[in-house]
Amino acid sequence: MNNIVYSLDALLDEQSHLQDCLANSDAEWVLTHSEQTIESPLEFDSQFESGNLRTAIQVREREYDLLLSPDVNSSRHLQWFYFRVRNMQVGVPYRFNVINCEKTNSQFNFGMQPVIFSVKEAGQGRAGWLRTGSNICYYKNQYTRSAGVDAQAKLFHTAAFTIVFPHNGDICYMAYHYPYTFTLLQTHLQQWKGLATQWGTYLNVQRLCKTLSGNEVPLLTITSQSREDDLDGRQYVFLTSRVHPGESNSSWVMKGIIEFLLSGAPVVQQLLKMYVFKIVPMLNPDGVINGSHRCSVTGEDLNRKWVNPCPVLHPTVYHTKQLIRYLVSISKSPILFCDFHGHSRKKNVFVYGCNGKTSWREDDKVNSLDDKAFLSLPVQLQQTVPVFSLADCSFNVEESKESTARIVMWREMGIVRSYTMEITHCGCDEGIYQGYHLGVQQLQEVGANFCAALLTLPCSINLDCCLINKALNVLEEDTPSEEQVSAESSEVEESDQSDGEGKEAATSISAYQL
Repeated sequence: MNNIVYSLDALLDEQSHLQDCLANSDAEWVLTHSEQTIESPLEFDSQFESGNLRTAIQVREREYDLLLSPDVNSSRHLQWFYFRVRNMQVGVPYRFNVINCEKTNSQFNFGMQPVIFSVKEAGQGRAGWLRTGSNICYYKNQYTRSAGVDAQAKLFHTAAFTIVFPHNGDICYMAYHYPYTFTLLQTHLQQWKGLATQWGTYLNVQRLCKTLSGNEVPLLTITSQSREDDLDGRQYVFLTSRVHPGESNSSWVMKGIIEFLLSGAPVVQQLLKMYVFKIVPMLNPDGVINGSHRCSVTGEDLNRKWVNPCPVLHPTVYHTKQLIRYLVSISKSPILFCDFHGHSRKKNVFVYGCNGKTSWREDDKVNSLDDKAFLSLPVQLQQTVPVFSLADCSFNVEESKESTARIVMWREMGIVRSYTMEITHCGCDEGIYQGYHLGVQQLQEVGANFCAALLTLPCSINLDCCLINKALNVLEEDTPSEEQVSAESSEVEESDQSDGEGKEAATSISAYQL
C-alpha cells in the first residue's frame, strides 16, 4: 500500500497552513464525528508543543510505519515521539511501527508500554495519560542510517506496538512517556505561587536567563520565611532537571519535589529551616518545545558543555554554573547538587556520584579524602525511596563524563555530594513496585521521598558503620562500571555496543509483564 498519510515536511511547505497551527478544536471535532462510520485512514498530526512525528505511511489497512524527526540542527537522537491520531474505529487493532529509532535496545523489549491520552475519555471526566499497547517489541530493521565519513553504516531499529482505541471517532495523543511541556511548567509555576502564599512558604521565582529562542528560564528559591530563623545558618541545595528534553520523567519528579516543599507539612517546615533550595526545573526549554530528544536548538548535548559553556550558545548551563560559582565564592557552597535525568534502558531509580578513589585521574586518587560522604545521599535514599536501587548506583569518575554537570560540580566547585539521579522510563524489578510501571503519581512520590532523605543528610557522614559497610558491599558485589551499567545513560552519547536482540528480546516480554 505505502500511502503517505502525514508528512510534516509537506505541511511546512504550505505557508497558508501555518496560520492555524496553534488552534485546538479537539473537543468540537469529537462531538461532530463520534457517530460517523470510519472508513478512511487515520489522520495524524504533530504540530503542537513537544510533538514529534515527521511522516506516517499506511502500509496495510490498519498498520502504519512512522518516521520521527531528529533533534533540531542535528541528524541524530531519534527516540522521543508524541503525536495525535483521529478518525479511528473502536475495538479493532491498529499497528504502529516507529522505524527509525537509533538506540540498540529499549525497555520496549522488557515490558514498557507507550502512553495514550483520549479526548473522549477526558470529556467524560476520566482525563489522564494511561499506559497502553500490546505485542510490543523493539528490533533491528533493514533501514540504514548515516554513520559519518569512513564509518560503517548502521541499521535503524523499530519500536512496534498494537493499540485498540476505546472510542469510535475519538482523538488520541500517543507519546513515548508522559509529556511535560514548557507550557505546563508555566501553569504549575502559577499554582506553586498559590501554594506558597497559602502555607506562608518563601518562594521566589526569578528569571535565570533567556534561551536562544527567547524563552525565559525560571529559577526557584524555596525556604522558610520565619523571622526567628537565621538564614546565614542554612545550607544550600541546588537541583536541576530536563537538560535532555526527551526525559520528561525527570520533570515529574521535580514537580514532586517542589510541591512537597510547598505542602506546608510539619516535616517540610523543619526541612525548610535547614536548607535554601535553588531549583532550575527546566534547563532546556527550547528542546522541550521543539520535541527534541537530547539536544538544544544548536544541536548540542548541553550536558556535555559544563566545563566551558558559552554564554550565547549555552545560556542556561552558563548562568547556572555562574550562580553556583557565586554561591561558592560567598562561602555558601551547596551541600548537595543533583541533576535529574530519565533512563531508557534500565529499571528503578538510582544515582551516579563521584568517588575520587575510582577516578581515571591519578591525582584524584591521591588527593581524595578517605571518607564516604559521597555515599550519604544514596544510603538515605535507600531508606526513604521505595523504588531506589543502591545496587544500580555507580560512583566512578570516568574521562568520558568529565564535561557533565555531576563531575564539573564535584571537580570545579568542590561539591562532594554531586549526583546525577536516573529515573526509569519503565518500572521496577525490585521493591514494592516490582513488575509495575511508574506512573505520574509514583514519579512525584520519588520527588517527595527525595526531600525526606535530606532531613538526615547533615549528620549522615557519620552514619552507622554497619550501614555504610553494607552499602559498600552491595556496590562492590553487584555494581559494574558505569559503562557496563548503561551503554546509553543520560550522561553519554549513544553507544554502538551490541545488545540482546534474539533470545533475550523474545523472552523478556512474557517474563516481565507490567
